[in-house]
Amino acid sequence: MINYELYRIFVLVAAEENITKASEKLHISQPAITKQIKNLEDQLSIKLFERKSKGVTLTKKGKELYEKLKNPIEELNRIDAQIGKDRVINIGTHNHMGGLIFGQAINQYTLKYPDVNLNLICEDINSLLKKLKNKEINIVFAKKYNNEVPNGLEFIKLGSMHEVFIANKQSNIVNQTLTLDSLKGQPIYIPREYEQTTKRIKELTKNTNINLKLSNYRSIVRLVNEGMVIGVVTSEYLYDWEWEKFNLVEVKNNIGLGEVEFGIYLNSSRFKELNILVEIIKENFIFDFS
Repeated sequence: MINYELYRIFVLVAAEENITKASEKLHISQPAITKQIKNLEDQLSIKLFERKSKGVTLTKKGKELYEKLKNPIEELNRIDAQIGKDRVINIGTHNHMGGLIFGQAINQYTLKYPDVNLNLICEDINSLLKKLKNKEINIVFAKKYNNEVPNGLEFIKLGSMHEVFIANKQSNIVNQTLTLDSLKGQPIYIPREYEQTTKRIKELTKNTNINLKLSNYRSIVRLVNEGMVIGVVTSEYLYDWEWEKFNLVEVKNNIGLGEVEFGIYLNSSRFKELNILVEIIKENFIFDFS
């Protein structure tokens, strides 16, 4: 069965006779539209368009398909627009990832599409991916530690983040490289249970006697500043002024804590409003693409 979205893209490109104009109306990148048209041609085993100097033109078979589809697609677009007024996109994330990393993209989307409700759901990553797979949520903002992506899901890398140990600049450990042995015997303050950084540091220190204490980011920053203790944070979650004001410095380690990919997880259930959100997110991170 061919996805309705492919037909919808085909009809708009045919009507505009121009991929650039279709891209602007659909809020989908030109390469993505070209790929979708190619997918449709492959599935139908026919060529739909011929390229010309300033756009595209339908082939004979393409014209026949367009005439059959244009009225039904227009009606479906009208229905879709009405439903879209009450559309909800359920986003799996946690506060820092959703606010500090994806906040600009979310704000842009909300200003442009105020009728679509963005509902943020904060849980641990395993629960979020399970809900995404079951189509209870539509997209997950997350770090990616494992090269394997769960069956039925897609991961789009947007960049890298850095999980680090932090200490006060005056601490005697600042110039050390932390090891599992050197971490024993002192409290290590880590983020709350549902955050991926916490899961990661627990995996790296399992079967040791290291004293991990749960806290929140703002408390960790102040504890490190005032108590000369060690904290674990994602460096991108701290504001520039916090590093200076609270005398924070990153401390090297050899236990495996460090750079990690981040991006978005998606399932196969896509709709127009979600596709637009994904495109806006990609545009915000275009310079981080590898």
